[in-house]
Amino acid sequence: MIKIKFLTYESVKQDSKRVFRALQADSIVLIDAKLTPGEEADLIKDTMERLDEKFSGIELSSLDPVDATGLARLRGALAEALTGKKRGFTIIGPASLVRKIKKNPQELLVYM
Repeated sequence: MIKIKFLTYESVKQDSKRVFRALQADSIVLIDAKLTPGEEADLIKDTMERLDEKFSGIELSSLDPVDATGLARLRGALAEALTGKKRGFTIIGPASLVRKIKKNPQELLVYM
């Protein structure tokens, strides 16, 4: 059985270990915003420190909305400034379940 856990960006910011606990429980995690490069680096660092026979790592990718017009980009930047979260979403899965995540500009494909 595949478990998918949807988390809000706010809940991840409040409890950064929440994602890792879900991954250790063999859940695929979807976050309603794009993680910053620093947040991704912290997650990867935490993962590397916890590798063992039961937990072999993660696959991680984020998707940004593709805006064609300057007005839409401006609106998106304003929304990001007001809410404090980046538009898009992030998918993270344990390497034991997710073989790879293929990304193109408008979609992510998860291979299991």
